[in-house]
Amino acid sequence: MRNLTSPFSTLFMLAISVLMISPLSGQNGDPDPDHPAEGLMRGERLFYGLIDGKFGSNACAECHNTMEADTFNWNPSAWEIAHKYKTRSIGEFREAVLNPTGRTMSAMHGTFGLNESDVTMIKLYLDVFEEEGMIKKKPVINKIFLFLLLGAVLTWIVLDIFFLKRVKRRYILGILFLAALGWQVKLLYEAGTALGRQEGYEPDQPVKFSHAVHVAGNGIDCRYCHTTVEHSKSAGIPGVQVCWNCHAIVREGTHSGRHQIQMVVEAREGGRPIEWIRVHNLQDHVFFSHAQHVKVAGIDCASCHGAIEKMDRVRQVSDLSMGWCINCHRDTEVQAFDQAFYAVYEATHKKLKNGEIDRVTADMTGGTECSRCHY
Repeated sequence: MRNLTSPFSTLFMLAISVLMISPLSGQNGDPDPDHPAEGLMRGERLFYGLIDGKFGSNACAECHNTMEADTFNWNPSAWEIAHKYKTRSIGEFREAVLNPTGRTMSAMHGTFGLNESDVTMIKLYLDVFEEEGMIKKKPVINKIFLFLLLGAVLTWIVLDIFFLKRVKRRYILGILFLAALGWQVKLLYEAGTALGRQEGYEPDQPVKFSHAVHVAGNGIDCRYCHTTVEHSKSAGIPGVQVCWNCHAIVREGTHSGRHQIQMVVEAREGGRPIEWIRVHNLQDHVFFSHAQHVKVAGIDCASCHGAIEKMDRVRQVSDLSMGWCINCHRDTEVQAFDQAFYAVYEATHKKLKNGEIDRVTADMTGGTECSRCHY
């Protein structure tokens, strides 16, 4: 029989042998971090906890989310960590992972079985992740697509009625036409009434400040941070110095650890403001005064903002529409005898004394007049 061994097959087997004993793998079979491709792959697997024996409980990705999420997470996202340590040395990153100073991180990271090589490869993966950004949610079928789909159905119905004439039972087309048209009208109405409104708006803030912790947990009064709520149009957004009054001493949170409070510290030391995102926004042509509602009318914060003392991340619970405001003015009783402002409403006071009315609501003192909010 002819020998099938050729120079090509010999070279191929030699190459395989070289790869098998290649120094791409370090001690104990770990990839050598000097080879970025393999180190990057292993760093990703380590971050997601796909390598046995490295994590006693949660892996990195179980606490530091890599995908954009609607749920509140006390821990910084993977991108936040990657961005923070992007320009820092590998030594600083290793120290933060393997020897954290905070009690919250120490309790979790103490269960890790990572070595310095593992941490180096995780850092390699995070550097790439920082450039790519958080994983986006896959788009879902939205109302615009549904509206266009209904338009296509209506078009097909019209074509069949006048030209195609394939459906014999014409009443079926009539039912489908009315249903599709009605659904489209409903979508148009909802889209129209939602213009300028953002009920349910709940943005991520630059620092994860929790009203549940500060108000309900620590008993801080709203007016301590929102200093202008009783004498100004706006309640006021607290500056870094207000945060510093407490966090000059308090450097670690029970839930948030050190990462979030450290951002306050860095802002204070760097002399830059924290750029909070405004949640409750009214149209430019609408006037609203917190002083009028809080100081004069004595309206509680929860009346407009909901149970904000229970919120970790602030969200808008009401649509703040004109109808919502007017209904509130019609239903809300004002303390006409306790405020000098209402003394000018002599006719209203007479009606109260004569028993014609048993209470005074905001609409009786001009609360539904157009010029009160639009001028």
